[in-house]
Amino acid sequence: MTTGVSNLETSIDLANVWLKDIMDQLKWESKNSAYKALRGTLHALRDRLQVVEAVQLASQLPLLIKGVYYDGWTPLGKPEKFKKDEFARRVHEQFQFDPDLNPEEVIRAVLRVMYRHMGEGELGDVRNNMPADIQEWFPEEIMPKQ
Repeated sequence: MTTGVSNLETSIDLANVWLKDIMDQLKWESKNSAYKALRGTLHALRDRLQVVEAVQLASQLPLLIKGVYYDGWTPLGKPEKFKKDEFARRVHEQFQFDPDLNPEEVIRAVLRVMYRHMGEGELGDVRNNMPADIQEWFPEEIMPKQ
């Protein structure tokens, strides 16, 4: 079944590529789990960013993923000033705190996929707007040069 709208079809295709890349990174079989990983990581990033930076990140996302990103968002009271443990907890919550899941591994995988598809520019800005402990999860390719 298709929508018959080329922009929507392209966005669905791109979302599927992102989900498959997350599945490959984590050696998962479940596209639903990959979706939870993407959603949880995007929402934690979004809520930790200044509103302007959150909107700039969204502008770089494919249409369908942009909808996931904005789902349930309210800019009031942002950014939320949480650290690494709370970030990981928010992602882990997507999986009902499954004890077999390592949320840090999930976050790193999603950030690698974002880097692969978005490049260093906006993701580097996002990284620079995070506390140092959260910056450690970003791909080393976007770490400041020593």
